[in-house]
Amino acid sequence: MELLLGLLIGTAFGFILRRSRVASHACIRGALALTDFHMLKLLLTAVGVTLILVFPLSTLGIVNFSVKTTYVVGIVVGGLLFGIGMAVAGGLAGSFAYALLYEPLQPLLIAPLNFGKLTLPELLGLNPVVTGVGVGLLLLAGVVLLDRLTRPKQAEIPDLAKLGHD
Repeated sequence: MELLLGLLIGTAFGFILRRSRVASHACIRGALALTDFHMLKLLLTAVGVTLILVFPLSTLGIVNFSVKTTYVVGIVVGGLLFGIGMAVAGGLAGSFAYALLYEPLQPLLIAPLNFGKLTLPELLGLNPVVTGVGVGLLLLAGVVLLDRLTRPKQAEIPDLAKLGHD
């Protein structure tokens, strides 16, 4: 059942990315060159809305999510590998490189700066709902501000569905 739910959510997410034109070569190239903020705004909106929904639902016991260990070096190296893989040969290359290097480099990536299962509400000493909703609202406000600052300068991204190709 979980695999089916993951497939459905992944398909819906892929559909949204495709329809929002974030999957276009022009949008990805613009995001990497920091000349197009369409992708950033979409992802920040998704994270903001998720925070606003998940933290209250988690407190009510409706949803459950597990906190992963916060190991700074591994996260930074993994992010760099994924970013390089995304820029050079697609996201799968970065993910594959990290998967291959994870175990051999575990003493260097995981052990240093390992803070355990750290959450933002614990770090700030605030109620999880207040923190989640507050950060979510801040992200959405940031998206609105970013949109106002970048909209006149941005080129229009072609609608792939109308063009019929990537």
